[in-house]
Amino acid sequence: MEEAIANRNFDDLRELFKAEKKTVKDDEFVIVKIDGLLKKRGYRVMEVPSEQKEEFARLHFNFVMNCTKLGYCSKSTPILTLQDILEVSSIEECKHLFGLVEENMNEFKQPGFIETYQNIILRLCNDLLRRLSRTAETSFCGRIMFFLSRFLPLTEKSGVNFMGHFNTLNITTFEENEPTAESLLAATSSHHAATPSGATPGAEGEDMETGEIEEEAAKEIIVTPVMYRQFWSLQKFMSNPNLLYEKEKFVVFKKDLTAVLSLMTANKLEKFAAEDESEVAESRKKINNDVFFTKYLTSPKLLALQLNDSSFRRNFLIQTIIIFQYLNAESRFKPPAKKMVLNEEQSKFVHDYEDKCYRLLSDTMPRGTAFVAGLKRIMQRETEWNQWKNSNCPDLSEKADKGAMQMYKNSRRQRVPFNPNNLDLGTPELTKLWTYEPDVLKACKSDKRKFIPTLADFIRDPLDEMDPEQQVEEQYKSINEVSFQWRAARLLMHKAPGYVSKTEPKADPTTNMRDFLERTMYNAGKTIDEFKSGIEERERRDAEKRAASGEKKEAEARKKVEESLKRKLDTNTKSTTIAVSSPNPYTDPSLTDENLRQLATDLSKFSKKLAKLVGIDEGALQKTSSSSSNDEADRCYRILKEWAERNGTSGRGLLNLLIADLDVIEVATATMKKIHETST
Repeated sequence: MEEAIANRNFDDLRELFKAEKKTVKDDEFVIVKIDGLLKKRGYRVMEVPSEQKEEFARLHFNFVMNCTKLGYCSKSTPILTLQDILEVSSIEECKHLFGLVEENMNEFKQPGFIETYQNIILRLCNDLLRRLSRTAETSFCGRIMFFLSRFLPLTEKSGVNFMGHFNTLNITTFEENEPTAESLLAATSSHHAATPSGATPGAEGEDMETGEIEEEAAKEIIVTPVMYRQFWSLQKFMSNPNLLYEKEKFVVFKKDLTAVLSLMTANKLEKFAAEDESEVAESRKKINNDVFFTKYLTSPKLLALQLNDSSFRRNFLIQTIIIFQYLNAESRFKPPAKKMVLNEEQSKFVHDYEDKCYRLLSDTMPRGTAFVAGLKRIMQRETEWNQWKNSNCPDLSEKADKGAMQMYKNSRRQRVPFNPNNLDLGTPELTKLWTYEPDVLKACKSDKRKFIPTLADFIRDPLDEMDPEQQVEEQYKSINEVSFQWRAARLLMHKAPGYVSKTEPKADPTTNMRDFLERTMYNAGKTIDEFKSGIEERERRDAEKRAASGEKKEAEARKKVEESLKRKLDTNTKSTTIAVSSPNPYTDPSLTDENLRQLATDLSKFSKKLAKLVGIDEGALQKTSSSSSNDEADRCYRILKEWAERNGTSGRGLLNLLIADLDVIEVATATMKKIHETST
C-alpha cells in the first residue's frame, strides 16, 4: 500500500483497500492506516530539493484530494497533510506553497468540506502569521489575511475583532529626552544655514535616498523640540484611543493636536500645476511600487522634511479622523461603568477639529478634493460596519428571501394583456399620433404631409420682381436674401430642368449665385403655362427696345465708319478729291461666286458674327446644306451664298449690313476694293 501511494497508483490502492477491508472488522482501521501513510508520504515529499518542492507537493496534494473523494481516507487528511508540509518548510517556500491553499479555496468551501476545514485552515493561517514578521513580510501577511476574508463566512467572529481590541503593543519610539532632541534639531538647523541659498543638498554630490522626492523651492518648516515631542507623543493615543476618555489625557491630546494642526495650517503645501500634479502622482506611484515602509522614522532631523511630504500629512490626518470617529461612535464594548463618553465640550472639539482635518486634506495635493470624497465614503462604510458589530454580527443571508421567486403582483393596478389592435403608447398624445390612420405608412405618404411648395408658387414673386414694369428696387428683391437663395437652390435642383446643364469646356464657372438663380428661375418659368405668355410678351417688348436701340447704334456706327473711310480716302487721294456720298468709293459691283469665295476667305475669322449681321439662321443653313465641312471659310461662303440668293448680289447692300461691326466692315471694305481694282 505504501508503494501504491508513493507511485500515486489508484488501481493498486483500490485493490489493496478492498483486501484490507476483508481482513478487519471495522473499515475505520483501513482509513486511519491510509491517513498515516499519506501524511508520511507528505514528509518524504519535502525532502526533495527546494526547486522541486512545489511541484511534488502539488502532485501529492491532488492525489490526497482524489483519495478523499473516493472514500479511501478522511475528509481532513488533505488539509492536514498540507498543514504538515507548511510547518516543515521555510518562509520563502511557504510563499510558494500557500498558493495551493488559495487555488483550492472553492473546493474547501464545498458542502461537506467547509465544516471540517474551517477551523483547520484558520489554525494553519494563524500559525503562519505567528511565524512571519509584520514589518519584513508585510506582503505575505496581507495575502493570508486577504485569503481568510474571502474564505471565512461573513458571520465568522474570529475575523472581525468582535471585542474591539486595540494593538497596544504598537509602540512608537522617539527621542523623549528634550536635550537630545534639541541638539539634533540644532545640528539640522546649522546644516541648512551652511547650505547656500538656491543650492540643493544633492548639489555637493550627495545621492538621493530611495523614495526621496526632490522638490524645487520647498518651503522650510521650523520644528522646535517641543513640537517634535508633541507630534510623536500623539501616537500613543492613536494606538490606544481609550486613553482619551480620561480627562487629563484628553487635555494633553487636545493641546498637542492643536499645535500640530496649527503648524500644518500655517505651512500649507503649494498647489501643483495640472501637468506637475500628474508627474508627481506618477513619480509617487513608481516609488510606492519599489519600496514600502510600515512605520515612519522618528528622527528629529526628518520631521521638517516629513511635514513637507503630502503622503505623510495624509496618513497623520487620516489617523486623526479615525480616532475622532471612534470617540463619537456608539459601541457595545464601551461599558457605561467606565464612563467612556465625551462631555459636551470634548464633543464640540472633536467635531470642529474633524472638519479642520478634512479641510487640510482637501488642500493637500495632488487631487485633494477627490481624496476627501473617497475618504468620507470609506468612513461611512466604517460606521455601518460598527453598527453591524453592535448588533452581534447577524447573518445577513437570513434577511434574504428564502422562498422561490414569485411573479410581481400589484393589487392597485391590474395588468392589461397586450392587444396589438388596441395600441397604448403610454400617453394619449402618442396613442393619438399612431392611431390617426389605420395604415401609418399610407398616412405618412398623404398629400397633406407634402410641405414642399410647387415650383410655380415659389418663383411667382421673384419673376414679378424681375419685370422692369413692376419697378421693384434692387435692394428689396427676394433674391438678395441668403436664406431664399439656399431654398431656391434646393428646390430648383430637384424641379428645374435647366439647373444642372452641360456647359462648354471653355466656359467660365458660375461665381455669382444670385445671377445664376435668376437666370434659372426665368428659364424655368418659360416651361410653365402660367408664366409662358407673360414671359413671351416681356421678351417681345425687350426685343423691340433692343431693336430700336440697335438701329440707333447702327446709325451711329455707320456715321463713324463713313467718317473713318472719308479720312482714309482723303489721305490716299494724291491729285483729285473724290466726293464720297457713301462708304464705298466705287460703283456698286455685282458679286460673283468667285467674289463671294474671296470675301468668305477674308472673313473666316468672323464666321459667328457674319451670320448674325446678314440675318441668316445658322440652324436652317445647316439643315439645307448637304456639306458636313466645319471649315470656317466654307461656312462663311455658305452664309454669303444664302444671303445672295435671298437679297441679290449687290456689294453695296452687303457692306450696308456689315457696317454694324467695325472690324468686319474694315476687312470687307478692303476685300471689295481689291475686287473693284481687279475688275477695272
